[in-house]
Amino acid sequence: MPFQRSKMKKPSIHLLIVLLSIISVNSFGQGFYFRAGLGYAFAQAGQTIDGTGQPYNGTLNNATQATSIKSASFSAGLQGQLGFGYMVSEHVGVQLDANAGLSNKKYTLNVSNVTLGSGVPGSVSFVQHANSPLMLMPSIVVQSGGAPWNIYTRFGVAIPLNTQITYDEIQTNDPNTGALTVDDFTFKIKNSFSLGFAGAAGVQYKVNDRVSIFGELSLLSMSVYIKQKQMTKFTENGQSYPLSMVGGSPQTVNYSKNTTVDSAGANQAAYSQPFSNVGFNVGITITMGSRRHSEPADRPGSSRPRSSKFR
Repeated sequence: MPFQRSKMKKPSIHLLIVLLSIISVNSFGQGFYFRAGLGYAFAQAGQTIDGTGQPYNGTLNNATQATSIKSASFSAGLQGQLGFGYMVSEHVGVQLDANAGLSNKKYTLNVSNVTLGSGVPGSVSFVQHANSPLMLMPSIVVQSGGAPWNIYTRFGVAIPLNTQITYDEIQTNDPNTGALTVDDFTFKIKNSFSLGFAGAAGVQYKVNDRVSIFGELSLLSMSVYIKQKQMTKFTENGQSYPLSMVGGSPQTVNYSKNTTVDSAGANQAAYSQPFSNVGFNVGITITMGSRRHSEPADRPGSSRPRSSKFR
């Protein structure tokens, strides 16, 4: 029996062209992208006083009662961003960023004219800074979709992954009271989990089909409650000593919103730690797939020219 080549009916050809057109529009109208940036965050509506009544940042002179207190936020400082997103349409998408503190600001409270544990006059410095805070920020993105300039905004939540704080209490006796002694008590502060809110508004400039550069103003609103303070190191005049040599206050203090404060001070009422900021960020966005909009293929039999130069 001789071989006969089958012929595809015209309706089947039409259906195939329509399907290919739909696939083309969907694949080019949407796309994944990767972004990376650097920025600097400033304290925004920062707290000034913790649960013990100690300012986070400033100076106190017990002799003259002069006080200068400044606001603080433990997320302030140099920050880096890595993230990726997906544009569901030309104007709306979703994005997930990881925001990490690269060099966070240290806050110091200097208190002069105090009586130290040895009974001699001296001064105390309280130095605090966050240890590379890390947060995940899932958000919804809304953009104008323009080219080469694209205006966008995003809003979502901030999920803290690391909010640990290093706390140093440095006691120095005043000169002319004997040999100068500097005691440094180092603590690690752990905080409870708490969601925050994050947002940004910015503009992108399209360099080519794949690469864009962006600049944006960002906002983070978040406070977390202190959970535990634990002494990790003790030095005197620069030399380390075992923690067993340290007496007085408990070396580990637990904090809770519902607690009974004990006489030793090992259980205390929790207070919030400030992490809110306003930042400015710049960076680069790399599109994984083209997001240009392609038009459906011309229908068979249409008199419309295919060449774009005639459109």
